[in-house]
Amino acid sequence: MTTTPAIPGEPQVPQYLRYLGRVGRVLGSRASVVERQLPFVALFGLAVVGQLVMGVPPTSAAGLVLAVGLTVLVLVLAVAVPWRRLPPVSPEVLTLLQFVVVAALRYATGGAASPYGTMVLLPALALSVRGGLPGVFVGAAGAAVSILVGLGLTRGAVMSGSVVLRSLFVSAIALIIGLFVHETATRLRARNAALAQLQLEQQTLLEQARAAATELERAVTVRRAAYEQLVSVIDSATEQAIIATDATGRIEVFNAGAERLLGYSQGAVVGRLRLVDLHLADEVLARTGESPGADLQDALVDALVAPRRGPAGAATDWTYVRADGSHVTVHPAVTRRTEPDGSVAGYVVVATDVTAEREAARLKDQFVGLVSHELRTPLTSVLGYVELLLDGTEELTDEQREYLGIIDRNARRQLRLVSDLLLSAQVDAGTFAISPTDVDAAVVARASLASAAPAADAAGVTLAGDLRPAPLRADPVRLGQAIDNLVSNALKFTPTGGTVRVSVEPGDDGGAVVAVSDTGIGIPPDELANLTERFYRASTATRRAIPGVGLGLSITRAVVEAHGGTVRIASTVGEGTTFTLVLPARADG
Repeated sequence: MTTTPAIPGEPQVPQYLRYLGRVGRVLGSRASVVERQLPFVALFGLAVVGQLVMGVPPTSAAGLVLAVGLTVLVLVLAVAVPWRRLPPVSPEVLTLLQFVVVAALRYATGGAASPYGTMVLLPALALSVRGGLPGVFVGAAGAAVSILVGLGLTRGAVMSGSVVLRSLFVSAIALIIGLFVHETATRLRARNAALAQLQLEQQTLLEQARAAATELERAVTVRRAAYEQLVSVIDSATEQAIIATDATGRIEVFNAGAERLLGYSQGAVVGRLRLVDLHLADEVLARTGESPGADLQDALVDALVAPRRGPAGAATDWTYVRADGSHVTVHPAVTRRTEPDGSVAGYVVVATDVTAEREAARLKDQFVGLVSHELRTPLTSVLGYVELLLDGTEELTDEQREYLGIIDRNARRQLRLVSDLLLSAQVDAGTFAISPTDVDAAVVARASLASAAPAADAAGVTLAGDLRPAPLRADPVRLGQAIDNLVSNALKFTPTGGTVRVSVEPGDDGGAVVAVSDTGIGIPPDELANLTERFYRASTATRRAIPGVGLGLSITRAVVEAHGGTVRIASTVGEGTTFTLVLPARADG
């Protein structure tokens, strides 16, 4: 015997109970009131037709008419009465009328000898399915009453003990079947409820799956479009070499720019070479500190993604080896690609050829250093002879002294410019150094104010100071040079009647904070970030033809950074500018 698959938490139901369940669904509460009466009406019709076909006359025509009339009445009431508006148990009145129909039919077809006594089981079964335990007992009692009443109305019928016993036996059968059907119906209802819940959950999951599938399809479409766009961008980039690798460094993407830069074809590199194979081995060994013969890939990646060093970023330049063995200097930007779990999936390198740029910078620095050195010696000689002439024993006319004074001022100006060029070249070469000693920043600032006082008087600018003691360890010469540059700039950019103020105060953690502010012409906001670059001049200075070469602020920044400090700039066009030097308590040169 087969059984249905078990539902968790529910007992297995035998196969034969499933067939009874089908009957129960017809007789049960899920069917309409009319549908519930159809099985009994059909069975009654078969009984009447059988009686006619067999040619057996009824023992009571009145009883047969009563049975037929009651059956028709059951159908009419089932159709005509608005049962949905009445209590749920109301339709069971029609089932009770079926017991009366059976009693009338038995009375009309021979009483105790009638073959239709078992028809009482049908309404009894219906009550067992729909009425619960009360319905089981009502159905059994109705069966007993229906049989006994039919026997009692039959003429000449003897109510013997055996007849009563048979009647009660039929009632007992109805009771047993009713209990069995009730238990089966209860299980089936529980099973149907569980199945309905599962269907509801299945429908919910199906809707969620459809929504997820739609979202997934949209995400796949977006990702495919983004991938195609990325591939298009990578392929169209011919000025930059774009190289992508897996986690082990093996090259997976090698764009047209990389082919143009290195001379390799894509097929000769992708899946065949690693990123480290493109680098100059000696350079990698020198920067990573690895020994020859070691696997340099991981050490190379760590060095590539290390923070930039040096003002020009030259320490981040690397040397690639072309397919023909020649070298090219590149400036790579490296990005890690990660998986959703955070693990490294690979790396993307965007390398720019800076060979020509670095060579031009080297030649420029070499030229600046050479010119500065060649100019410094004759200027020093000129200044020496001017001093000799001015301090000599020979009498000089006022006009001659004026001319010598002009020569002295211009020679000293040129000497300062040459000194600035030499210092700038030292900064770029990485040879710039300071000699820290214990000093008070207020004393250094006071000396700068004293040196700038004649220039301030000549320009008609008020020079003020707010100097508080701020002891620190710094190079007094270089620090004084930085403050001199700021004060000199402030005087140049402040019109007559303006004010230049120098303030010094101790820092929060020691050290000093030096601020030089003016009420000058100011600097546009979009130019502030470029002010400390070499040879850069603000547009407000070039428009007003203010003299200068753009080295003072770059030297000031170099001096402050050499001390471990920072330079802050705040400016408003037409109102003035403030330069703030934040210096630590101790700078080790």
